[in-house]
Amino acid sequence: ERSASARLLALLPSGVGLIFDSKKGRYLLVNSDKDASLTSAPSSYTNLKPIDPVFGPRGRNPIERQKNLNFYTTLRISAAGAICASCVHLALTPIDVVKTKVQTDPKGYPNPISAFQRVVNEEGLATFFNGWQPTFLGFFVWGGFAYIATEFFRSQIAERVGSAATSLEVPIILCAAGIASFFGSFLIAPFETVRIRTVAQPEYGNNIFAAGGKIFKEEGISAFFNSVPVFMLKEIPFACAKFTVFDIASTKLYEMYPAASENLQLSLLVTLTSGTFGGIIAAIVSNPADCTISEMKKASTEISPGGAAAILVKTGGLSAFFKGLTLRMVFYSLMVGGQFLLYDTVRFALGVGSDDLKLYLDVLGSAISTNAGR
Repeated sequence: ERSASARLLALLPSGVGLIFDSKKGRYLLVNSDKDASLTSAPSSYTNLKPIDPVFGPRGRNPIERQKNLNFYTTLRISAAGAICASCVHLALTPIDVVKTKVQTDPKGYPNPISAFQRVVNEEGLATFFNGWQPTFLGFFVWGGFAYIATEFFRSQIAERVGSAATSLEVPIILCAAGIASFFGSFLIAPFETVRIRTVAQPEYGNNIFAAGGKIFKEEGISAFFNSVPVFMLKEIPFACAKFTVFDIASTKLYEMYPAASENLQLSLLVTLTSGTFGGIIAAIVSNPADCTISEMKKASTEISPGGAAAILVKTGGLSAFFKGLTLRMVFYSLMVGGQFLLYDTVRFALGVGSDDLKLYLDVLGSAISTNAGR
């Protein structure tokens, strides 16, 4: 399946094509049949391939340039990320509560089924939504930042790499997701500290402000951020796996079913399927750090990340780092799949399409008009 640029280039007569003038900041319509010097790109034209003397300009790669993100597009992408991350996490809070119970009290809650039954019998159904406030607010902030930051860093890295970006798509995504997660860890850590404490100790505070205020009073501001290094060990591999697997899976699915790119319903199905695969892999690579964080934040202590890891090894061996993995695989397959699905749905609803992120040959009309008027 050829890109939109390739299909539009095919409409041009032989020997006629576009070349981007970096000094003028626009494309120029050129005819190699009239000017033989155009068979090689002038030195002022950067990151361009010369016009093929046999096949003309159609022998070059399709012209696709990154658009700079304007404020309105940035705001819409950020809103889509905030809505999808917060809503999906909120809907899956019951699974997250059971997962946290299994990790923080493995003797009392040895497996997901018994944990679910004990919570229902002893604490009631309302317990399944303990910590919903820090979950919703935390991931609203995180989602609003993470998606636009990943897109921003991806576009910046691709722009600096130049023409080689096409063959380095996966490394670029890994770098972009890793950088965004580095900064995102500082945003999500305080909210997760409050959430874990309220789930492990339901009586600790009636709401996010009461629990957060109590943590601040007893342990100081550092309590909200001392787990940031572990969050980085969790969030960076998680995000890299999530975005990379999603991108690879969606690319392969579109190659297998090219018609899906032209159909909104099929496109969203590809998104959901790719996100599910991404969530499963991301859950596996980030589970050890997740268990360490839960051990650190389940009670008011001065325990360090290394100390928490040592306790896990002492009490349960290396397998302790994979407590709750089954639940996390279910949770994150649903969460990541749902996030990407809702993200694309909201993004489309807000009018953010591929044309807002990449500049195709819609510049053709203006380039022809400019040259025709001369």
